[in-house]
Amino acid sequence: MAEKAAERGSWIHNSVENYIRGLKVIPPKPYEPYWQDMPERLNDLLDGAKVLWSEKPYNQPKWNQYVGEDGVGRLHYYDDETDEGYAGCPDIIYKDKNGEVILGDFKTSLGPYSTRFPNAKADIPETLKKALISGVFKLKKTTLQLAAYRLAAEKCLGVKITKTQIIVSTPVPEFSVQVFTFSENEIEKHTKSWMSVVRDFYAQLRTT
Repeated sequence: MAEKAAERGSWIHNSVENYIRGLKVIPPKPYEPYWQDMPERLNDLLDGAKVLWSEKPYNQPKWNQYVGEDGVGRLHYYDDETDEGYAGCPDIIYKDKNGEVILGDFKTSLGPYSTRFPNAKADIPETLKKALISGVFKLKKTTLQLAAYRLAAEKCLGVKITKTQIIVSTPVPEFSVQVFTFSENEIEKHTKSWMSVVRDFYAQLRTT
């Protein structure tokens, strides 16, 4: 199950990157439900926008120093005072038509993501209720990932991230492509939670 999810995730990342670069994307049969509404949503999100990063720098030669020999772009964050840091590869950074710089992450999921738990008395199928509960935890985990990327992007690239975004594609028609956008205030909360995870990781590392 995890291996299939990883393969599916890799496919969607590569396909988004190709689509942004103007290449034709033809999904294999199993991935068609995950892709069918994605081009339209990408067009909406990127209407009037300028893509700065798509898995690696996009028309930004000065950032090529962050691309490895394997062609993958990686950004790092390091705190000299605590001697703690990490590295990662953001999916996309773009400046929207309003001039806001948005850092996004693409996900695929069998079920929808959600910002809140469903009401216990909600008149929805039990399978959907369970999926939404799971989706809350998936979303929270991804907000931490975005907080990590945001710090790394601001430090390495010198850009100010004003919003973060999770773009989720699912095979469920009513949740085909979900977009969750987070404000600067929300990002700050996510960042505090992420840095707590980093501190705990290094504290544990030092005791082993």
